[in-house]
Amino acid sequence: MTAEIFGRETGLGHGRGGHMHLFDPSTHFSCSGIIAEGFPPALGQAFAFQRQDSARVAVAVTGEGAANQGAFHESLNLAALWQLPVVFVVEDNDWGISVPRSASTSVASNADRAAAYGMPGVRVEDNSVEAVHAAAGEAIARARSGGGPTLIEVHTLRLWGHFEGDAEGYRPDLASVPERDPIPIYRDRLLETGALNDAQYQEMQKSAAERVEDAIDFAKGSPTPDPLDHLSYVFSEGVNS
Repeated sequence: MTAEIFGRETGLGHGRGGHMHLFDPSTHFSCSGIIAEGFPPALGQAFAFQRQDSARVAVAVTGEGAANQGAFHESLNLAALWQLPVVFVVEDNDWGISVPRSASTSVASNADRAAAYGMPGVRVEDNSVEAVHAAAGEAIARARSGGGPTLIEVHTLRLWGHFEGDAEGYRPDLASVPERDPIPIYRDRLLETGALNDAQYQEMQKSAAERVEDAIDFAKGSPTPDPLDHLSYVFSEGVNS
């Protein structure tokens, strides 16, 4: 993935897709720069799982801004109609790029929209790891039992700009953002309860930093795509017209 972001030949898309068009079949993951694009493909996966009588569940994740797109509503409707094993997740960080949710969305919570499609809608507040785990567990169990889809909205926050170089002059809440960072908050909670000690935390930090640096070194050391090969991967190779 890092090599793909760096535009290198060893990337997931051989350096052609960049950071907004990642696709990894080995982990069943994909994303795109198209808003709400993940919902219709998730239906396709869920439909396949249903026909295969599989215990697998499709998951589509998007932001609260995308919940106003037609693809979002069409997907919820069809998923409920066909009782597909899919979980829809909306990450609500209050801002659709530079537009506040209050100026773009007619309901206080997108979880309320689930009722229009006859499925459960759950909103999780305060970046609660346990609450997300519980909501996801219930939704996945429901999907696997044939109960159909669930919509989960997680209220979170955006720690940085929507894109690199975003000065965020439109945000009045920037001063309070650092103290609401969920990672140190949850770290402190685990330390206080004894579920984690400082030595373990430091080792986790060290290991994570090393993995990131290794990935960056791998990307930097990988070759760039050959310009003469620029038309490769546009069409399926070996298919007769």
